[in-house]
Amino acid sequence: MTTTGWDSEIQRLAAVRALRLLDTPREERFDRITRLAQRLLNVPIALVTLVDADRQWFKSCMGLDADETARSVSFCSHAVAAQQLLEVPDATEDPRFADNPYVVGDPYIRFYAGQPVAAPSGALVGTLCVVDRVPRTLTDDERSMLLDLAAWVELECTVVQATQWETARRDFVSMVSHEMRTPLTSVRSSLEMVCTGEFGRLPPQVDKLLDIAARNSDRLIRLCTDVLDLHNMGRGELRLRLDKVALPEVIDQAVHAVGHASHEAGVPVVVTSPESLYLRGDADRLAQVIINLLANAIRFSACGDVVEVDCEPLGKWASINIRDHGPGIPPDRLEAIFEPFVQFEVADQRRAGGAGLGLAITRGIVEAHGGSIHAFAAEGGGAIFEILIPANGPQDEDRPWW
Repeated sequence: MTTTGWDSEIQRLAAVRALRLLDTPREERFDRITRLAQRLLNVPIALVTLVDADRQWFKSCMGLDADETARSVSFCSHAVAAQQLLEVPDATEDPRFADNPYVVGDPYIRFYAGQPVAAPSGALVGTLCVVDRVPRTLTDDERSMLLDLAAWVELECTVVQATQWETARRDFVSMVSHEMRTPLTSVRSSLEMVCTGEFGRLPPQVDKLLDIAARNSDRLIRLCTDVLDLHNMGRGELRLRLDKVALPEVIDQAVHAVGHASHEAGVPVVVTSPESLYLRGDADRLAQVIINLLANAIRFSACGDVVEVDCEPLGKWASINIRDHGPGIPPDRLEAIFEPFVQFEVADQRRAGGAGLGLAITRGIVEAHGGSIHAFAAEGGGAIFEILIPANGPQDEDRPWW
């Protein structure tokens, strides 16, 4: 083999390993393809193979009691080398295979047809092949079917690899966020102690720099927390501490939490709610939802505008509407804004330093409660966010809480 050939083979083997399919359990996504190949082509054996350095391993195997064979006696390695459909009408008459142990012995291969399959990188990693115990040839229609089924195998390989990369990415982001949050919290605590003056008065210039550092460390801690929340939601692992929750009290806590921002912006928050409205939920997470929405509403409102919060029972549901009088949301973005990292050009949004995670997390918390959240254009300008939460929480019960 030439140097170029060795380099090409090394790249091909790297692509085989990158799929991370070798020695994994059987999967229905591949088995359904080989079952269909058996039926459509009327053969006793159909395989999805991966050609490794010294073996041919079967990701899916129909009609043959084996997991792998040596590459030295593999038909599929010849198909991969040919880089095109390999059809052997009668193996006993082909000098490459006439003395092959699987031709002269069980399973007594006579006919073989293998279509190479490529990894997402484009490198050929194996085949979809069919085998018969009697000599035969494929018709043009049968060859076309085998090509289409092989393309399906390639699609499944792409899906598998994309899923693996996404899982690895999420796990990496989670690990980094978790490992960053601990030292950042320590840094923030140290800055707080210094800023109290406990260790002596600081020059005004230093005090200002420490204040900037403290605020930025707060932002980084919130970002780490948001990323972890988003990661857990993506895996369906967001934990809720369910209890009887007085919703008006949660709203009051949220309004108090954004009180400084409300005062600084000159945007008061007006609440309309019944004195008593209970539901089963996680009070801290629900407060997080309302704080996120109020903070956004205040951020996008002009000085003198009012943010309105309306809360009421609707049968077995609790309804919360938050309305601002800002520039509104473009109609084509009303759903997209709930996706992670989605932002659109609105004055002051980039200056506010948001990462575009708040609304995605808000939706995740609401949906974890069994509820829904939607955005609407408000009559007269601005936007309305409507939240519906089941009174009995994410697990239905016979009696309501209010």
